[in-house]
Amino acid sequence: MSECEYIQVAVEGPTAFVTIDRPESRGAMSRAMWLALPRALTTAASNDGVRALVLRGTEGNFVSGADITEFEQLRADPELARDYDRGAEDTLRVLADLPVPSIAEIGGPCIGGGCLIASGCDLRIASRRARFGIPAGRLGLAYPYPALERLVAILGEATALDLALTARVIDADQAAALGLIHQATDEDALADAVGETVSRIADSAPLALRYLRLAIRRSQSSRIDAERIAALASDCYASEDYREGVTAFLEKRAPRFRGV
Repeated sequence: MSECEYIQVAVEGPTAFVTIDRPESRGAMSRAMWLALPRALTTAASNDGVRALVLRGTEGNFVSGADITEFEQLRADPELARDYDRGAEDTLRVLADLPVPSIAEIGGPCIGGGCLIASGCDLRIASRRARFGIPAGRLGLAYPYPALERLVAILGEATALDLALTARVIDADQAAALGLIHQATDEDALADAVGETVSRIADSAPLALRYLRLAIRRSQSSRIDAERIAALASDCYASEDYREGVTAFLEKRAPRFRGV
């Protein structure tokens, strides 16, 4: 079991399941969930006999993003934002270093933090009811830099810039065409598609797959100074635009950004 009631861990045969069980908010991630998720992933993957890890939501959901209702208190300034983002960054770090392959089973909205979690997995399979987007610019916040690095590794610079700068939302077939996901399926075929992929993984040599995934995942290297990126992120969270973006979201109106 996870330390957070919304994150469940279960093992069925060769598959470890980590389930985001918060359907009332379409899987929106609270700070407590972000902090619990890396530990849940580690626990799930460490079970004897596990050959693959599946990260999924419940009731046709995945992760619709971070729980923005917390931002006014828990992400109100650069220091708090850095602390808040540790859970997301730790999630990516743990996913990168898992001893077994990971699969995101994306049954519904995969927005912001949802894209971060899904992109951290090795493989991504989605229902055609899923939607994908990175609305950081609409909120005035700094999407965690490790997540942007991962998006560039998956999509290439041009497509990553397109999705990040426009904040456009795309469907599963578009996501598959861009390479953001590996397969789009009908809603009732999603679990079977994931199961088939797990079966292929389970039939392969575990040590060979461990080497292959780590060697491939670590072939990318950063080109930008980490301290400069951290300073730019702090500027976002110290800005009036960030506060305006969060307030506008909560008030269900269009934000009025001024660049300060």
